Amino acid sequence: MTSNWRFPSVLAASLLIAAAVEPQPTRDAVPVVYEIAFPNAVHHEAEVRVVFANLGPGPLELRMSRSSPGRYALHEFAKNVHRVKAVDSRNRVLSVTRPNPHQWDVSGHDGTVVVTYTLFGDRADGTYAAIDRTHAHLNMPATFMWARGTESRPIRITFQPRSKDWKVATQLAPTRAPLTFTAPGLQYFMDSPTELSAHDVRTWNVASGGRTQTIRFALHHNGSASELDSFVLNVRKVVAEQQAMWGELPRFDNGTYT
Repeated sequence: MTSNWRFPSVLAASLLIAAAVEPQPTRDAVPVVYEIAFPNAVHHEAEVRVVFANLGPGPLELRMSRSSPGRYALHEFAKNVHRVKAVDSRNRVLSVTRPNPHQWDVSGHDGTVVVTYTLFGDRADGTYAAIDRTHAHLNMPATFMWARGTESRPIRITFQPRSKDWKVATQLAPTRAPLTFTAPGLQYFMDSPTELSAHDVRTWNVASGGRTQTIRFALHHNGSASELDSFVLNVRKVVAEQQAMWGELPRFDNGTYT
């Protein structure tokens, strides 16, 4: 009888101990969450929202990059960022200071900072961002702020297209939500340019190193389907020549290259 009464107490104590030693998520495991929308695309603008949660004490240092993967000259991407605002988890307005042209410091937060800003983009050159009524072509370093100390965190981004016929073409990892994608960290995110438009896609499989992978070619264009197909044939020749020259193709993330 005694053992029957002691059992619940022992069980409760065990559960308390287990709860106490259960590992808590580290700061680096908490994702940075982005959203981008284009309500004023006619004026080449996008609205960006970023949530940084589970932060340590002290000001959050926000930055716009000054260079871009494959384009290593200095660029002042911050010049296209306007109307920067920040609040905490209770929607309290936070102080935002700007110690230099490409940095914003946010102080007084409660461990969460929600940043919003307007981005201007009218250059479709692959280095900056291009936004209009027909599409949005985003070079990530020219588009998105990031924060010091969060570079290794995973990233989750949701795109809000201007039009129902806009689709998303990107090397970011897809999720079950068709407009939400992920990246394992900041470096991958910054090296994943994205096109939103009513583009056409052509796919084909390539075999290399004992594996079969898929290439997705997305093109926003004013031509015909036959013209696109002719263009893609030449792209396929370039890929085949590259494989012949190097002897193999790289291993594509998620088995797909876009």
